[in-house]
Amino acid sequence: MDNNIFDGFSIKLYQDEDGDWLAHFVELPNVSAFADTPDKALSELEDAWEGIKESYRENGDPIPIPSRTNVITSI
Repeated sequence: MDNNIFDGFSIKLYQDEDGDWLAHFVELPNVSAFADTPDKALSELEDAWEGIKESYRENGDPIPIPSRTNVITSI
C-alpha cells in the first residue's frame, strides 16, 4: 500500500482482543477504520480519509496536515 495516500500522517495498525484489525491516524485519532484483515483496515482508512478530505473541501476548511513523516506501526 502506498503510504502517500495518507498525506504523511502516521498510522497505527493493531489487532484488538476480538481479532478485528484497527487502523487510525496517530495525529487524528478520530480518523479510524476496522476490518477483518490489516489490508482491509488500511483500505477502509483510505476511504474514510478521502471522505473526510471531501467534507473539508465542501465546507471550505483547510485539510489538516501532519507535523511529522508517515510511519506505519503495529503492536
